[in-house]
Amino acid sequence: MHDALWLQRCSPAFRLTIATSWLAPEAWREKQKQDIRAAIDSGLDWEEYLRLVDRHRTPALSWAALRRVPRLEIPELVQQELHKRSKVCQMQAIRHAMLLTEALKAFNRVGIKAMPLKGPLLSLQLYGDLGIRQSHDLDLACSPEDIPQARVCLEALGWRLEESAASLTSRQWQSLLRFEHHLMFAHSHKDAFLELHWRDLCETTEQASLRWARSSTSVWQGCVYQVMQPADLVLYLCNHGGRHAWFRAKWLGDLARLRTGEEIDWALCLEHARKLGHERVLLPSLLLLKEVYGLPVPELAKAEWKSLPPFLIERTLHVLKAPEIDGALARFMDHSWVHRYDRLVLPRQSWREFFAKLLYARPDYQVLRLPDRFFWAYAPLRPVLWVWRHLRAESHSQEEAKPLGVDL
Repeated sequence: MHDALWLQRCSPAFRLTIATSWLAPEAWREKQKQDIRAAIDSGLDWEEYLRLVDRHRTPALSWAALRRVPRLEIPELVQQELHKRSKVCQMQAIRHAMLLTEALKAFNRVGIKAMPLKGPLLSLQLYGDLGIRQSHDLDLACSPEDIPQARVCLEALGWRLEESAASLTSRQWQSLLRFEHHLMFAHSHKDAFLELHWRDLCETTEQASLRWARSSTSVWQGCVYQVMQPADLVLYLCNHGGRHAWFRAKWLGDLARLRTGEEIDWALCLEHARKLGHERVLLPSLLLLKEVYGLPVPELAKAEWKSLPPFLIERTLHVLKAPEIDGALARFMDHSWVHRYDRLVLPRQSWREFFAKLLYARPDYQVLRLPDRFFWAYAPLRPVLWVWRHLRAESHSQEEAKPLGVDL
């Protein structure tokens, strides 16, 4: 495990980014104020701070956290930029909330049970404000059986399914539902995106069904929707942030807000994680809260912490802090680290599951369109189709790199 001085060795701008990546509840507000003042008093680079706010997608959170602290010396231009970014974030949240309401009402009319994920409703749940968390897109979940009807509802509202899934045959569609976990929709008029999920990446179909069975019903804006139980929400956020190695501080800020609340039974969360094989995503996430925010680690079995590979923490701290990867060697090393990290953090698969997924690739259906009676042929042709797709991609990139001719 890293020592407690990790954050102190980071730049003042990064420390301020972390300090303003969430809104602490009353019991932790004074500590957050002290962290904010300490970072600013260290003489930070405000341009670096603005870049980090953009990268970690915390404009409204950061502005709100800074405004909580009286008599801060923030340059006027920086205040204007932060205020502008915060307003853009809030306006985007309002648009997302309106689109979400439309989708939920459409689902309610035809009896589809829907579960909003992250987005404005998580912002409302954590902070009591729809617009405090920035969201790039909307995420909705429903059961696999409801996906076709949900697609019809969304398309009636102006959403368009991603092209690679729009023309699949029946067998191809069944294969997609088995091996993937969401579909992407783009709105034809409102510059917005929506992901329609039927399970989480780290879940089996059975685990997703049990999570739905544990969910409760709530109402917002006259719309009925499903809400995850607290333990399921914790694991969902840990799985989402963890599989991306906590690249954005706003994801860790969400978990920090839950950690400092009183509604989570952490022993129950650990027991739940063990049953699902997700303890290696929950435990490192809690250790990160200690390293990054100085939050206490829950009183759990000590043996659980000792068994964690140090690389899980080292990797996430590096990714949280590191800038964009540049250079072929750096990309190669990062790829190897990603592979090692995924192998440690993701639930173990049987050999049968591993090979089944290895033989699936939706892009193959675009390269070679076979009728359903010949669907079996995709498996033996998989290596050939893989090579063909990569040769086509390489040829395409070379064509784009050619200089344009000029007629005089």
